[in-house]
Amino acid sequence: MYVSTECVVLAHRNFNEADKILTIYTKEFGKMACVAKGVRRLTSKKAGHVVPGNWCKVFIAKGKRLDLLTEAELKKAFGIKKPTLVKAGNVFHLLELVNQLTEVNQKNPQVFSLLVDFLDKVDREEDFNLISVAFKIKLLSALGFFSARSFKGSQTQSLIQLFEEENYAYLKENLKVQESSYLKLLAFLDSMIESLTESKLKTTRFANGKF
Repeated sequence: MYVSTECVVLAHRNFNEADKILTIYTKEFGKMACVAKGVRRLTSKKAGHVVPGNWCKVFIAKGKRLDLLTEAELKKAFGIKKPTLVKAGNVFHLLELVNQLTEVNQKNPQVFSLLVDFLDKVDREEDFNLISVAFKIKLLSALGFFSARSFKGSQTQSLIQLFEEENYAYLKENLKVQESSYLKLLAFLDSMIESLTESKLKTTRFANGKF
């Protein structure tokens, strides 16, 4: 059985002599793992398409133990437009968040759309404090981990509700938040994410150039 879908490559690791196991987040099926055979060879035509941060259309053969990626067509490589270490760190931070917070084979088209949309904002070098807070709140909400209603009576409820409900363009145009407030909110969100995943975020110190 073959399936075709759009995906963002979240992570990869070496497998056998010339292969890689990819972790991808797909539009139709949620998070999946699949083998990309031969992509570590210099002659591989798929190698440049299936690196973390790339948005691709892929064809996958379903297997009993491991699925096999048979074809990949690049739609957009995020982070390579005027590439910098800061931008790479920001891209990998968003990828890690989705990888850590989602389960395999749990479909959520909203998560896929959020990831593609916010990776595009990183690529256009938007304010990463705004991107990071908005993405984390919208992602946690889309996955059902919290809503602004959970913070009833707290000073942060109205701010979180704005991030949860309003689109990015509105937030960018109308929201004026001091950097110190962003940092406090990001520390709170990262702490919540690490509690939910029971693991430390590896990319936090690289986001926004904190090397």
